Amino acid sequence: SVIKGKSQQDFYATIVAKAKSFGHIECDAIIMDNGTNKTIPALRAEHPDAELSHEASIGKIAGDQLMKLMSMGMTYDEAVNIIIQGFLR
Repeated sequence: SVIKGKSQQDFYATIVAKAKSFGHIECDAIIMDNGTNKTIPALRAEHPDAELSHEASIGKIAGDQLMKLMSMGMTYDEAVNIIIQGFLR
């Protein structure tokens, strides 16, 4: 997700494994401006053969990515839009 302006995101995800199973929660977010993000992944295994994992990543657009695209002739806004489009795919 991309959090812009004064927007707020609360993300709660839970996997409950009651049998042999595999599960993964992935939660990635880019924060811009004054946005806020709260991400809480939860895993509960109720079977000894359950394999569960999670990953959460929250951050801003990397300055080196912006500089690379801007050095190729893009404006700041164009570079930001390209990075966001790639992130959301």
